[in-house]
Amino acid sequence: MANIIPRSNTSLASNQIPEGFSKREGADLSRLQNAEVAKGLITGTRIAAGGYVTGIALQTTAMLSREAQFQSDGDERTSARLEHIVDAFTMYATGEVAQFGQ
Repeated sequence: MANIIPRSNTSLASNQIPEGFSKREGADLSRLQNAEVAKGLITGTRIAAGGYVTGIALQTTAMLSREAQFQSDGDERTSARLEHIVDAFTMYATGEVAQFGQ
């Protein structure tokens, strides 16, 4: 993943502390910046994982719907039973996707 803001691998050195900041304030600034970068990485990872799970849920639900239609072969009673199973899976998948918003 490319860095949006280039960062050095070293902590703030004395010459990198903004003018008017003490060494302690510079250290605090560095610590807070690192915490924000960590939050961003965690958020990005959660979004990527949520997208992956959502994509798999969509593909699998569509595949199961098509397979149920094929297997029912026009029989309405069989179609109703198979669609019930697909609906149950859809609810399960929806629950898994919803967990990423919590």
